Amino acid sequence: MIFSTHTPEETKQLAAHFASTLHGGEILALEGDLGSGKTTFVQGLGEALDTDAYVRSPSFTLMNIYPTKHKTIRFLVHLDCYRLGPSCNLQGLELEEWLKRPDVVIVVEWPPYHLPIEETSIRITFEMVDVQTRNITLPP
Repeated sequence: MIFSTHTPEETKQLAAHFASTLHGGEILALEGDLGSGKTTFVQGLGEALDTDAYVRSPSFTLMNIYPTKHKTIRFLVHLDCYRLGPSCNLQGLELEEWLKRPDVVIVVEWPPYHLPIEETSIRITFEMVDVQTRNITLPP
């Protein structure tokens, strides 16, 4: 389904609504151009999952881990692979310890081609329509 948002707050609200469908163990692959709302969406997820930390883009740290107060999702793991490119190697990030944990949601901006896509993986696409409008495609 395609949703249009017109403000960062609307994007966060959409993310909060989407967060209510998550149980833990999911991998979210966020795809879209720079400025299309990916990090804003993750901020909305963080707020909905009740993390105390301000969610920031991990463009330079590559991975940020946020503890949550959610009843089933204990951690939000946020990766940004933009600087690494589409064929990047995620080996040194210790991502393996987070994969397949039922109490974690992993969000990957600019996912590499070899991201372990499984039945728990969800692709979300972002399109910048104009300065204010973003089209965000979520699974049905």
